[in-house]
Amino acid sequence: MSLRCRVLARYGSEIDVLRPDGGVQRVSLRRRFDDVVCGDVVAVDPVGASVRGRERRRNHLRRRDRFNRSKTIAANIDRVWIVVAPRPAIPRLLIDRFLAGIRNLPAEAGIVVNKSDLAQPVDGMTSAPDLSDYAHLDLPVLRVSARTGLGLESFRAAASGGSNILVGPSGVGKSSLIQALLPDERLRIAGVGQSGEGRHTTTTARWYEARGGGAWIDSPGVRDFSPEIISVDQLAQGFPDLSEHAAACRFRDCTHRSEPGCAVRGAVDRGLLPAARLAAWRELLETLVADGRDRR
Repeated sequence: MSLRCRVLARYGSEIDVLRPDGGVQRVSLRRRFDDVVCGDVVAVDPVGASVRGRERRRNHLRRRDRFNRSKTIAANIDRVWIVVAPRPAIPRLLIDRFLAGIRNLPAEAGIVVNKSDLAQPVDGMTSAPDLSDYAHLDLPVLRVSARTGLGLESFRAAASGGSNILVGPSGVGKSSLIQALLPDERLRIAGVGQSGEGRHTTTTARWYEARGGGAWIDSPGVRDFSPEIISVDQLAQGFPDLSEHAAACRFRDCTHRSEPGCAVRGAVDRGLLPAARLAAWRELLETLVADGRDRR
């Protein structure tokens, strides 16, 4: 009889799984199950310690490797939290790209500002990130600090009851947040360099069970990790705020650049839509055109 197990992490041709009894076991992958990743649910042969099957995924998250090959790194994700910090500066277009990619998974999205204790007023001004351009999307935006514990209880509450993954640039403290939220685990966290950025040490995605239900996935934090958007239809799916107004555009295939009767530009002019969101749409659309993927 097979055991239904959650994949905690993959190491080449082997995986760590969480057994129904709460134990962790290292099992082997057969070649036909070579696509198994962190977050998958698999059937394990308890005698031969090998995988017999994989359940159908709700969704999966991909990234490009150094050879430009698409690689799945995690599966069955309920929420994706985009982690940013006061330093280094927030990559605004990356946030918009992530939001589009998350909606296309599909999964819920949220923004977490880590290292909020560093956002101290200087000469009457604060270095706290301005995320007002995303307020109309009704996204949870949490300000926390893995170092001081600021906002962590609110973060736990917002992330309870599902699987959560943290994404974002290196140096924003994703692994440090996991360590603060899961103090019983021992993650490999490097110190902070002279630039003020944390040094990334995570090499594979891993699933961590949380007390009271739910789970966290600590993902590789490589700087070039960003969701793929392969068509204009996917881009539109990822910008529901623009799509809401685009239904009133004169032309069905309006790109919201210079076409007459563009309701999206009109919404920006009337203050109903942040100009930054339209700018992000245009830049991501230009990327599709440049890559030859401007198709529906």
